[in-house]
Amino acid sequence: MTTPAQTPADDSHLAERYGERRPPNRRLLIGLGAAAALVALAFTFWVTVIDRSKITWQDHSFSVRSASEVVITFDVQLHAGATGAVCTVHALNAVSTEVGLRDVTVEGGADHRARMTVTVPTSEEATTGLVRGCVAR
Repeated sequence: MTTPAQTPADDSHLAERYGERRPPNRRLLIGLGAAAALVALAFTFWVTVIDRSKITWQDHSFSVRSASEVVITFDVQLHAGATGAVCTVHALNAVSTEVGLRDVTVEGGADHRARMTVTVPTSEEATTGLVRGCVAR
């Protein structure tokens, strides 16, 4: 079944029935544009200023020295703006319960990197040692 082509008279009939189509609200468009600009500005601020003191780390190795201590080696990368960090390392037993904990102060070298090896005393034999996290100081 085919329909006849729509004529301007049909458009006026639809306008009578449903009302004229209104143009987009100018205030709404300006508000949405301003909100998008604000979000872009906040993201730029976060990337350039706040994230500058970010610290990243990578677990390198661990060695269970005895039932009362584990040796943990890890790498730290201090990003621009951070001169040092405090990293928390912990030792875990076979069921992933924390059995040792130590905070370590890290000073960045000329290349803002450091490899740290620390001994963590444990309350029972550990099966692994990991960096829990690092924060800039």
